[in-house]
Amino acid sequence: MWHPRGRITRGDWRNDADCPGKEINRNDYSRTKRAGGTPPFFGSMKRYHRSITLMFLVLLGFFAPSARAANEVGPEGSHYLVYDFTNDWLVYSSQYNNYIPYSSALNETDLSVSLLVDLLKNRRYDLLISTSKENYLFVEGALQKKLTPDEWLVLSVDSLRKLYKKDEILLTLYGSAGKEDKTVLIGHAKRTTATPGTTAKSSPLSFINIKPLRTSPFGDFSVLLILLLLVLTLFTYAGSPSLFRRFITPADFFDRSERNDLYRFNRPYGRFMFMIALIVSMAIGYLILFLAHYGFDLFATSGFLSDGTTLTDFLTDSAKLTFLFLGLLFLKFIMMEIVSGVLNLDRIVNSHYIRALQLSYIFYGVCIIVFFGISLQNPLWFRQLGPYLLYIAIFYYLARFGLLYIFTNSSGQFINLYLFSYLCVIEIIPLIVGVKFAN
Repeated sequence: MWHPRGRITRGDWRNDADCPGKEINRNDYSRTKRAGGTPPFFGSMKRYHRSITLMFLVLLGFFAPSARAANEVGPEGSHYLVYDFTNDWLVYSSQYNNYIPYSSALNETDLSVSLLVDLLKNRRYDLLISTSKENYLFVEGALQKKLTPDEWLVLSVDSLRKLYKKDEILLTLYGSAGKEDKTVLIGHAKRTTATPGTTAKSSPLSFINIKPLRTSPFGDFSVLLILLLLVLTLFTYAGSPSLFRRFITPADFFDRSERNDLYRFNRPYGRFMFMIALIVSMAIGYLILFLAHYGFDLFATSGFLSDGTTLTDFLTDSAKLTFLFLGLLFLKFIMMEIVSGVLNLDRIVNSHYIRALQLSYIFYGVCIIVFFGISLQNPLWFRQLGPYLLYIAIFYYLARFGLLYIFTNSSGQFINLYLFSYLCVIEIIPLIVGVKFAN
């Protein structure tokens, strides 16, 4: 039904009951569909759909680059991010003698931070390292490279695994405080061509292999005590150069003349002999600590020594042993005076004491040099040498007994039985007691 002004609408009817709009619309829809056109309602919906789709594509194009850039890392986005080590940093704790998790509140001033990198798990990936400040890269405790600020270092995980032959390595960055300026990532390379600011994949093979000397409290103690022994030796030499040269020269030791002033005019309690006795006592104390450190505790010293593992403990124990052996040397001199007075051998006391110091100075000095050198090269050698240490000490004291017996009786004026008895009391009995209480 048509109106002169056009199609009849719902508003041209008085009520809904008289409105044939549904039938008219259905007829129009049928005619439009048969004509191959688009119904008015669906045509407007298609226009809205196109607008929504266009808007969605515009928004997707706006946000997609930022999402893609967040996953692209390394120099000029050459890698896809696989793992970020931001929350895996470690610091070394001297209290626990181990690595503990990094804490921003406690370790923000630490100049060294470390990571444990699993090479087996991250095979075929690359290790990406970047810092905003100058740092040094250590791998397994060895200095490898100086890192340039704001430049990426790209290392092949497979090459690192092949080089170090380990499934996990310790990586340390030293230089700037804290971890905020340090970035370590695992990435997957997008392309194989090199880009500016990268390091070649073969860089692990061209590292600077400067391994720092790994020190320990006992190693530091050894260096300090050996330096102290050298200083005392130089001080003794500076006080009496000619006397010191004669003291260490074998010619004076093998001289059996009674007129040798080295043994006639020097007293065991004089300044020169006191310094020699101090050096010998310090050397004996160091050797006992040295052997105990490597598992050869010759004497039960648990109640006397601190059994500590710090530098202060070692220095304290060394001082105790030094004064103990210095006192024993002077106690031995007193015993020599008493025994020689009983056997009428007063004239050989000085010669005996000084010759014994000569042998001890040379023997213990050589032992320190040899043992310290072995410890620097291969400490495992002590496991093979250990069973023979006591035999070496026994052989030395027996050889010293024979040399003193021969060269102390310079002109043969003393009765051999008295001299033998005297040396047995002074030299052999202390040796038997020492072997008895040795572990």
